[in-house]
Amino acid sequence: MSATSSPSRRLPTVLALLALLLSIGLEAIHVRAYLDPSVASFCAFDAKLDCDSVALSRSSIFLGIPVAIWGFAGFWAILSAIRGAWGLFLPLTAVAAAATTGLLVVELAVIGSLCVFCEAVHLLSLALLWIAWRRRDLEATRAILRRPVELLSASIVPIGLLVIARLFTPPYWALASWVEGLELAQGVDEEGHPWVGATSPTITVHEYVDYGCPHCAVAAGRMRVRVTDDPESLRVVRHHYPRMRCVGRVAVAERCTPARAAVCAGAQGRFWEMDSWLFLHAPGVAMIDADEGARAVGLDLQAFQRCMKDPAIYERVDAEVKAAGLVKIRETPAYIVDGQRMTPQEVAKLLGERL
Repeated sequence: MSATSSPSRRLPTVLALLALLLSIGLEAIHVRAYLDPSVASFCAFDAKLDCDSVALSRSSIFLGIPVAIWGFAGFWAILSAIRGAWGLFLPLTAVAAAATTGLLVVELAVIGSLCVFCEAVHLLSLALLWIAWRRRDLEATRAILRRPVELLSASIVPIGLLVIARLFTPPYWALASWVEGLELAQGVDEEGHPWVGATSPTITVHEYVDYGCPHCAVAAGRMRVRVTDDPESLRVVRHHYPRMRCVGRVAVAERCTPARAAVCAGAQGRFWEMDSWLFLHAPGVAMIDADEGARAVGLDLQAFQRCMKDPAIYERVDAEVKAAGLVKIRETPAYIVDGQRMTPQEVAKLLGERL
């Protein structure tokens, strides 16, 4: 009877195959979250249980490779161990369980959302580790670790998959950035909001964002691509809507640091550069180093630091929050075009029709 059909190895084979399939599903969710304008996936239930928020976080990429692809390679290696290198089963499942537990900690502590697919993979990893421990053969593990040829043979396919992914997977998660500067027309509208794009637009999109919001980072990246493609027709106007107020009894000043940094960068004529930098560094992060951003986009650091401490800047950002509330903005990203509130999906459809 073969190893895979043996009763002692049938259950771990099934569990590893399920984890492998879930890894494929997670990669599909990851691609769709970045490239599909409809944004929301079938496993985005609410703010605390949202696969998209996890997919859109910086934690979804490790060493330039999506975490889901790492998972696929890892579970392929586990399957290989079950089929013919049983001594590797325990160490590989230990690594898988540790990695998925670490991702759970990141989801809870940094992202603030859980992904049901990710947690299914986590549970499968723990189950595989439990089986590996119950059926451990430490002598077989020590023996295979002493035989580099067998070790290489068991790992060559998953390592090859990772190398191919690193070399040939297009970085679809790296949307357009203006950190290094931009050549598009830009200015400030009558109400003091920064705009970029057409000087005489045929369509103006008012975009409301929170720099800590992963969905906003992707939506803003898509809009940067769109305005770069249609600089003579489309104008994008930036509005801030941070989740926490800057002043008053409910103030948590640090949470509005990104919005204040953008305003202060704007005072030096580098608003959109800082806007891009913030979307690269602030989503899913409790605190950012605003001075690092100032240096990255070429600001006068001392002038920037003075601006960040100015009470008027706190008041200005808080006024934007109040103004967003008056037009019934309740979540981000949000849009207003021709006086109508729109979702990202509706804006994408409208731009496709009119541009």
